[in-house]
Amino acid sequence: MASIIKRWPKLMLYGDLNMRPFRNIWLLEEINLPYNHIVCKPWSRVAKSIHPLGKVPALLVEDFYCSSSFKSEKFVIIESIAINTYLGDVARDLSSNTKHNNNIQSLATLVPIPSTPQRAKYDSLALFIATEIDSQSLWIHRKHEALGNVFGSAPVAVKEAKRQFDNALDVMIDEIGDKEYILPSGFSALDIVFAHCCNWAQQISWLEKSSGSSINSSISSTSKDQDEKITQPKALDPKLAEYLKRCRSRPAFIRANELRKNQVYDDEKKDKNMSRL
Repeated sequence: MASIIKRWPKLMLYGDLNMRPFRNIWLLEEINLPYNHIVCKPWSRVAKSIHPLGKVPALLVEDFYCSSSFKSEKFVIIESIAINTYLGDVARDLSSNTKHNNNIQSLATLVPIPSTPQRAKYDSLALFIATEIDSQSLWIHRKHEALGNVFGSAPVAVKEAKRQFDNALDVMIDEIGDKEYILPSGFSALDIVFAHCCNWAQQISWLEKSSGSSINSSISSTSKDQDEKITQPKALDPKLAEYLKRCRSRPAFIRANELRKNQVYDDEKKDKNMSRL
């Protein structure tokens, strides 16, 4: 049976880097191999052409491989964590077959090998972050407060989402402990999604931007005081602050952030083209 020789796939990422697609650009910059990016907002014509619900991100993949003959296959991956898991798997597989590219070899731990205890840990924490911190907490705020005029305002749901966020964040802080990153093996795709969620929480004032900056850090006893405490930014644990500093100091994060700041939407590109006529 002929062996299969894999190559780095041709990639096209769709999405707005002010949203969850930032997680994917960050990982792509960590890998530092070719990709293309199309800037589009959710529910736009471009987004609807690639995602069944018109959401972002979506990744169009053209995978190349050679066995008895050269072949390629095109497919779409949706959901930011699924995209990053796929990219980490491909980078790891390439690293095992690459002898002379130190950059690729250094990416072997972005996503652990399937069917190992490390991968089980990765998968369980990835789903924990996606459900407990993202969809049940941060997204509830965005949907029913930031976009309340679209989806309907729901203050009670938002307050409970903040309570959920506070509790889930404590779980992740305990998980990191004294390690530099979430997994003992080092920086991984888990750190990208978790750090992104922390950035998101700081932007909406659910999490302090610096240690000791909360309005009232005292422990309250009455239910009214407890409710007021929930609505305040959660104190930034010093260990979490150091962890986020490490993540944000990575060259790939800095490059991704610059790409986010400088991204140009399709309609803006058309305006610029018109101005040159």
